[in-house]
Amino acid sequence: MRTAITAATLLALQGATTPFAGIPNVRIEDYPVSGRSVAAIRHSIDAARPTDPNDHQRVDGLTRWNINWRWRRDAAGTCTTTLDAITFSAVVTVPRLSDPDVPAGVRAQFDRFRATLLAHEDGHVRYAWDHRGEVVAVMNAAGCDRINDAGMAVLRRIGEHDAAYDKTTRHGADIIPPFG
Repeated sequence: MRTAITAATLLALQGATTPFAGIPNVRIEDYPVSGRSVAAIRHSIDAARPTDPNDHQRVDGLTRWNINWRWRRDAAGTCTTTLDAITFSAVVTVPRLSDPDVPAGVRAQFDRFRATLLAHEDGHVRYAWDHRGEVVAVMNAAGCDRINDAGMAVLRRIGEHDAAYDKTTRHGADIIPPFG
């Protein structure tokens, strides 16, 4: 038996009150969907939804994050970076219901679906955000000749976690109430 977890419960477990709470530079990029029935809206979502570059599946929501850094070489020839020299941004793509005349029950179902979809995408954003310190630590341990490669290795591990998270949750299907 599959247990449905509400968006509020998932966010409480993640320690946040709203998706992306406390994380700067997160932008929601909506794709418009329309329809007045659940079936029509689902059809619109299916036609417009993005493709996950990791597994090439069409998905209802998609997160892309970016971590960049600067590092310095000090007078002793040691290369280091700091958390302040790490920049983070993320774009989260999710459907937005564009029809203003949707029946209240259908709109409520869509709103629940979107909230839990955002909660799932928050898992991607939050993991990348929370691992910026690992980028710093690994880069600082690498030495000048390998500092960028070390940072890139951490980014690959974060990306691998994203793919595993989606595989484990079936792109959030384990927590997101089905829509349509």
